[in-house]
Amino acid sequence: MGNAIDLKKLCAGYDNRDVLHDIDLIIPEGSKVALVGPNGCGKTTLLRALIGAVRSTGSIKIAGKDPGSLSRRQIAGCISLLSQYQENSFEYTVKETVELGSYARSDNPSVDDILEKTRLTDLADTPVSTLSGGQKQRVFLARTLAQRAPIMLLDEPMNHLDIKYIKEISDLLLEWSEGTTVTPDGVTMKNTLIGVWHDISMARIMSDMVVFLKEGKQVLTAATKDVDYKTVLEEVYDMDVYSHMQGMSDLWR
Repeated sequence: MGNAIDLKKLCAGYDNRDVLHDIDLIIPEGSKVALVGPNGCGKTTLLRALIGAVRSTGSIKIAGKDPGSLSRRQIAGCISLLSQYQENSFEYTVKETVELGSYARSDNPSVDDILEKTRLTDLADTPVSTLSGGQKQRVFLARTLAQRAPIMLLDEPMNHLDIKYIKEISDLLLEWSEGTTVTPDGVTMKNTLIGVWHDISMARIMSDMVVFLKEGKQVLTAATKDVDYKTVLEEVYDMDVYSHMQGMSDLWR
């Protein structure tokens, strides 16, 4: 098994300002990784650096390859991104929208299996603009799955969704993370999930590895089960997050 992501001394940012500083991170294939930290700490910038959407220095390897040597289509064959809820400004149907995700695959595989898995078959001919917010995000997840890339990036994909859709989408993502994907060049890779989360509980559920960031720097990278959450969350957020979370939990006792 190889590494899905290998970063060395990564700095990344916008214009002449670095947001991330000297990130060293190895993510093995098949991992589920949560990026955790306060607003502005560089979580989304890290995802954008992985897909080449921001200026960066240092070394980035995606599935062992330098993305600078790959075309946009080749990069899309390795890595996908599911963002926060987004409006669809075109009157595409559900199936047409999902099919847009398959542009990176020259074999142009059918999306019918993905529609079935995401429970969208009955809505295939429905305009996306007529769907609820949760249904739309399920469509965008299906479109991301249709890209058939072995590495999936998540940028707070549960924002603005009610608890029903959060459960549905998280279950689909966890199921996907247990599988494998054959890349366009014929290599079978274990699926890798890398997500930005503000909800600490969701971060723990959706990961086996956590990367804590503060002011663009790594505070800690560790197995999810081994983290001393009380100590590290207080360091990262400058407050007693652990006690706050316990107080919220006590409301349901």
